[in-house]
Amino acid sequence: MIKKRKKIAIVTDSVADLPDSLIKEYNIKVVPLYISFGGNSYKENIEIGPDRIYKELQSGQSLKTSTPTVNDFIKAYKDLKENEDPDIIYSIHLSSILSGTINSAIAASRSIEGINIKAIDSKKAAISEGFIVLSAAKAARSGKTEEEIDELIERMVRSSYFYATFDNFEYIIKGGRAPFLAKFIGKAMVLKPIITFSPAGKLKLKKFCLNNRVSIRQLYALIRSDIISSDMGRCMIGICYGNDRGPAERLRGYIEDDPQIDASDFVMTKMTSVMAAHTGPGIWGIAACPAYEEK
Repeated sequence: MIKKRKKIAIVTDSVADLPDSLIKEYNIKVVPLYISFGGNSYKENIEIGPDRIYKELQSGQSLKTSTPTVNDFIKAYKDLKENEDPDIIYSIHLSSILSGTINSAIAASRSIEGINIKAIDSKKAAISEGFIVLSAAKAARSGKTEEEIDELIERMVRSSYFYATFDNFEYIIKGGRAPFLAKFIGKAMVLKPIITFSPAGKLKLKKFCLNNRVSIRQLYALIRSDIISSDMGRCMIGICYGNDRGPAERLRGYIEDDPQIDASDFVMTKMTSVMAAHTGPGIWGIAACPAYEEK
């Protein structure tokens, strides 16, 4: 007897930083986070974008971010149930140490009957989170089983790497996501930190660099080392940036000129509004993970 293939849907949050073209191609449902200032609250990437956020930050505006509500997730899951009727929803979100988004997803999943909703902590953010989401979406579209997708996601969470550097790390200290940098605040205009994710999904300091040019070169060196030492083979590379694309293009050049890096997907993306609110305009990051090849 042939076992019926389960219909699978993919949900994520707006911090995953995937380009609209990929979201549409792989039918990924995105639930936005919120940014608040001046007495108003805006849905990320729907009612406000990063350029407006940078302008507000540079004017001295105080910004707050918040997770999607439980009702936001209930609506997203119900829309999928009514329009696509999936057997399983994979709801993959940014690190639970950085945000309570996954808590809202879990609470909402308990209100939806008739669908197996799996809320998953990516232990990452930005395009590093996005690649885990994209891999799951590719696997679902290519007909992989629930067990195969479970294993794939676990492997991607373990095998994904991300590094970022900042022109000025005062913003990220004020945002409370990297308190370990506070003791270096006196050097915030001089040193350029490189941060990464711990296996648990916590931001941690990797090293300091003396200037922006050196820190961009170090992003390349660090991700290259991870790709080669892990024997990753064909990989996906993501580069994200704030309001200055120039250093990101330089970083891309390093990757493309390296004969030992075999990139199947190369994504350049502007940091999302929520990330911009916490990092400020001067940020550049790079992510790498094993490529998922659809068959």
